[in-house]
Amino acid sequence: MSRSRKLYTTGRNNFKRKPALERVYGWFRCGDCRKTWESAYVWNVKGTNKVYYKQDCKKCGCSKFPYKTEQIVCQVCHQKPCECDNKRHSDPLKNHIQKLCHKCKNKSQPCSSSS
Repeated sequence: MSRSRKLYTTGRNNFKRKPALERVYGWFRCGDCRKTWESAYVWNVKGTNKVYYKQDCKKCGCSKFPYKTEQIVCQVCHQKPCECDNKRHSDPLKNHIQKLCHKCKNKSQPCSSSS
């Protein structure tokens, strides 16, 4: 059994350990309504190209994985990955829509506040 799928037990409850995640930039396309969008809050399993969480289409509500991802380019030092002390890489004027993101759905704070 691979490390990422290994079951850990505590007493009577079994649970899977969530793998380490890294934030990347992603491009989305809804096959149902043809809407496209981009997001700086896409979460890959660290060291892979496997996306862990989906996002919902704003127009029709379908859950989608991005068709393309890449490392985020820092807006200060313009490097992938960032080499400066400023770790805020997203546009502060553009909202992260919590109800469309499967990582921060039903949580008190959006995933944009923990990056």
